[in-house]
Amino acid sequence: MLHRPFRRLQLSNCTSTNSITEKIQYKKRDTGSITTSSSDAGQETLKNADSTEGETPNQRRRFIILALLGIVVFVLGFGVGIGGEKVHEKRQSQSSLATQQNSTDVDANTATDDDDDPSAQIPASSEPTSSSPATTTPPSSNVVDDPTTSPSPSQSPTRTPTSGPTRAPTSGPTSSPSAKPTTAAPTDKPTDATISYVPGNLVTLQDNLLLSEGLATRRIATSGQPVEYHDGTRSGRNFHFLPDGGAVFADTRGWNAGGWVYVSNSEMREAGQGGVGAITFDKNGRVLDYKMVLEGTTMNCNGGRTPWNTWVSCEEVEFTGKGWQVDPFGERQPEMTTLGSAGGRWEAFAFDARNKDKPRFFMSEDHNKGTTRRFTPSQTHWGGDEWRMLHEDGVVDYLMVNPNAENNGGTFEWTDDIEAARNNAREFYPQSEGIDVHGSKLYLVCKNIYQLFIFDLDDMTYVNMTTVSGLFDGKPDQMKRIVGGDGGLLYFTEEGGKDAGVHARDEQGRFFTILESPVYLSETTGLSFSPDGKHMYIAYQEDGMLYDVWREDGLPFDAQSLNVKYHNVGTRRLSHQWVTL
Repeated sequence: MLHRPFRRLQLSNCTSTNSITEKIQYKKRDTGSITTSSSDAGQETLKNADSTEGETPNQRRRFIILALLGIVVFVLGFGVGIGGEKVHEKRQSQSSLATQQNSTDVDANTATDDDDDPSAQIPASSEPTSSSPATTTPPSSNVVDDPTTSPSPSQSPTRTPTSGPTRAPTSGPTSSPSAKPTTAAPTDKPTDATISYVPGNLVTLQDNLLLSEGLATRRIATSGQPVEYHDGTRSGRNFHFLPDGGAVFADTRGWNAGGWVYVSNSEMREAGQGGVGAITFDKNGRVLDYKMVLEGTTMNCNGGRTPWNTWVSCEEVEFTGKGWQVDPFGERQPEMTTLGSAGGRWEAFAFDARNKDKPRFFMSEDHNKGTTRRFTPSQTHWGGDEWRMLHEDGVVDYLMVNPNAENNGGTFEWTDDIEAARNNAREFYPQSEGIDVHGSKLYLVCKNIYQLFIFDLDDMTYVNMTTVSGLFDGKPDQMKRIVGGDGGLLYFTEEGGKDAGVHARDEQGRFFTILESPVYLSETTGLSFSPDGKHMYIAYQEDGMLYDVWREDGLPFDAQSLNVKYHNVGTRRLSHQWVTL
C-alpha cells in the first residue's frame, strides 16, 4: 500500500534527530575524551571539535543546519504519510460509490427491460379509437416486429454485468441474433402434428356449441343487443332479429384493406320489419362496425352474391315477395331485381357467369310448387355498371326434371311454361331451399323430401341423393361450397332438429357433422366463410346468436385436415357417445 514507505521514512528521520541531540550534549561537556557515542560518525566529529577551536562556529552552524533539515524531513514525511492515507480512503470511497451505482443501474435496467418487453407495451388488443369505420386507423398490434432488430420476449438480452463493478457487460448484446432466422419454406412438409382439425369428431363444447375437434368459436352478435366492437365500443343500434341468409364480401374500401363485410338477412315476419344488416371486420377478423343496408322489407330469407360483389336478398312472402340487389357497404341504394319481381316465396340466389355473353342467374322458391327460375339479361355491362344487369329486361325460364326409373337422377330442361314447371316441382322437387353453382354444377336442396340435387349445366343431366345421414336429422337448408385440395366439401345448414348444426358432404357422397348445438333447437342459418377461408359464420335464427368459428391450427377450412369422421345412416349421438342403431 502507498502509506508504508512514508512510515519507514519517519523512523529514519527520528534516528537522525537523536544523533544530533547527542552530539550537542558532547559539545556542552567540553571534554577532551569521549566515553559514549551513538555512532562512529559522531565520535569523529567531536574529536575534530576538541582539537581545533577555530572551527567551532562552523561546527555549530552545521549542527543547526542538520537539525533543521531533520525537522523539515520529519514534517514532510509525516504529511506525505497522512496524504497517502487520505488518497487510499478516497479511492475506497470511490470504489464503494461505483459499486452502488452499478447496483442502481442494474435495478434501472431491469425496469427498462420490462418496459422493452412487447407484452408490456402492446395491449392484448390494440384497437382504433373511433367507432366510425371511416376514420379507422390500422391497429398497432398489426405491426410485426422485425426479428433481426427486436429481441425475442422469451429470450431478451440482460443488461446486468456478469462480474466486477464495471458499468457495462464485457460482451454487450448485439442488435441482431447470431443466427438470422430464415424466411424460406421448410425443407420438410408440415406434419400432422401441425394440423388439429378432425371434421366430424364432436368433442369440444364451447358457448353452447359442440364442435369438431380442432375448432373454436366466439359469439359476435345477439339479437336485440348492440354489437360489441373490438375497441370496446358498441354499435348505435341493436343487432337485428331472426338472422337468416348471409354472405361475406371482400372490403374494397381503402381504409379497411384486407378486411371484409358479412351481410345477414332479417326474416322478421311483420310487414316492413325485415332487411339486411352488415358487420364490418378488419383483416384479423375483428368487428369494426354494424349497420343496416336494407330496411323496410319483409321476411328476408336467404339470398346470394353476384359476380360484381353485391348481395341479392330474397323476400319469402307468398305472392308479393321480391328480390333486392343490395350494396354490402351501404354506398348505393338497394333496388328490386327483375328476377323475382312477379312475386313469390323466394329463397336463394346463384349465378353462372362462365359465358360472359350469356350470364345466367338462378332463384329458388320455398313452395310446394316452387319451380327454380333462370334469368338471362338482354344486355351485359361487364366492366361498366354491372349492377344494371339485374334490373333490365331479360328472359325468365323454369326448371323441369325428367327422372329415371330409379328416381336417383335423369335429365332436365328449361321451359317457358310456368304452370308445367310448377306441377313438375310439386311432384319431384318441392320446397326448394339452398342453391349454389360451382363450375358446371348447380346444387339444390329440397328440405321436405331430404334430397340433394346436382345438375350438370353442360350435359343437362342430374343426380339426386338423400341427405338423411349421420347427425343430419333436420331439414337441409342453406349451403356453401368450399373447394379444397381433396375435391371440396359441400356445407349445409339445418332447419331445426334436435341438434341443429352445420354438416358437410364430400364428392364420394359421405356425410359428416362440423358442429351442432345440444342447447339450441332453431334452424342454423347465415353460413358463409371469410375471403381467406379461416372464419366460418353461422347463426341460430330463433335464438338470435351469430357465431364466428375457426380452426385452432390457424389453417383455412379448405386446407388439409386429419382423418374425417364420417357418419353413416343410422348413426346418432346419444349422451355424447357414438352408437349405431
